[in-house]
Amino acid sequence: MSRLLGKTAIITGGGQGIGRAIALRFAEQGAQLALCDLNVEAATQVAQQGRDLALGGTPGEYAWIAERCDVSQRDQVERFVANTVERVGIPHILVNNAGIFFNASLVEMTDAQWARMMDINVKSVFLCTQAVLRLWVEHGIRGVIVNLASISASIAFTNSAAYCASKAAVAALTRCTALEYGPHGIRCNAMAPGIIDTSMLPDPEGAKAWANRIPLRRLGLPDDVADLALFLASDESRYLTGDMIYCDGGWMVE
Repeated sequence: MSRLLGKTAIITGGGQGIGRAIALRFAEQGAQLALCDLNVEAATQVAQQGRDLALGGTPGEYAWIAERCDVSQRDQVERFVANTVERVGIPHILVNNAGIFFNASLVEMTDAQWARMMDINVKSVFLCTQAVLRLWVEHGIRGVIVNLASISASIAFTNSAAYCASKAAVAALTRCTALEYGPHGIRCNAMAPGIIDTSMLPDPEGAKAWANRIPLRRLGLPDDVADLALFLASDESRYLTGDMIYCDGGWMVE
């Protein structure tokens, strides 16, 4: 069964890591992809892989789009969404995945570092959400938003104040979106991954040592998050909205 057949999904930061895994999982389930990333070459490769997965290796029609987009800039976001509508159709799903991470103590953090973290991790969610909500309300579409939060939205990590604050803001935006647009049949949930083995890990070897404190005794994989995203984007989660679901191997149990 194709759980997303006939759906178009916008995925920000879709060229690598978790975004790539989500895009390919969605394509496997029949979704058409609208991907944006600062690395447009990577996003294009993912979209083409998704096309092949959706078609099962056989010739056929499949619409997709991959563009370079700085999701912290309103004009670029609005242009990307408009191009998606023109080339692929009105999206049914938005995955706000784009994000950055860096270590910096509160004393050493610069204004520019703080602003960049908030622009990419929070402002982008606001801009992309606003753009699709306008479409959905106008056209009566019962769309679905999946936001990438983090366990950092709920617990503190040393030298991660900006990141933790940004992900807590994503969790709050998720709840507010769900409350305000639930009457339109629009759902919005967040995923809170734990330590996921991607290129964003600042110290991959050191991070692997964290597996010893995770109940499942391993780091998460992008596919683990992609499977949760598929559930939240599909009708199987039709009565879930405003929630933040942990995907952390049990980290939050302690």
